[in-house]
Amino acid sequence: MKTLEFGDTITCPYPGLRPFRHEEAIVFFGRDEQVDRLLTKLDRSRFLAVVGTSGCGKSSLVRAGLIPALKSGLMVSGGARWVVATMRPGDQPIRNLARALIDDRVVGGTEAAVEHAPEFLTAALRRGPLGLAEALCDAPPPGQKKLLLLVDQFEEIFRFSREGGRNEADAFVELLLASAAQEDVPIYVVLTMRSDYLGD
Repeated sequence: MKTLEFGDTITCPYPGLRPFRHEEAIVFFGRDEQVDRLLTKLDRSRFLAVVGTSGCGKSSLVRAGLIPALKSGLMVSGGARWVVATMRPGDQPIRNLARALIDDRVVGGTEAAVEHAPEFLTAALRRGPLGLAEALCDAPPPGQKKLLLLVDQFEEIFRFSREGGRNEADAFVELLLASAAQEDVPIYVVLTMRSDYLGD
């Protein structure tokens, strides 16, 4: 066992106020039963909402609990081949979805195409509720992986809708629901939301 000396750097295993990340799963513990329940529900419907009060650990549960469990093959029907795209709706939910799909290497292409990829993918996603499934049929994730789309802080969509983006907000929600409901492309949707927005 090494003893600490003056000047040694100690890495704190707790992230403070920010959520745990998936690479911090090794120090995320105590929520195995909740992770098992999430896996069961996600397997059943391919759509899952994790709702709770602000600061209760919704994002940590998904990022450091659910996602590592999926990638470890703990959802038997899903296997261990997953690609994850993480986004927040913000002020341009469909464009932010396109950006997440490109940034997290779910879709892409040649280097020359990457510069204009967000615009092309945003247009594809706006074609209708099945825009994401159709885009993934045209350019599937590498290695035939299943897609887990994490929409963190979903409550942002309500503010966006109230501030004049109702049509795009509705289209975004329809896109999420239709993506999880269709059976041609393996798309699973998980969203996190603060419980005080349940009325919205």
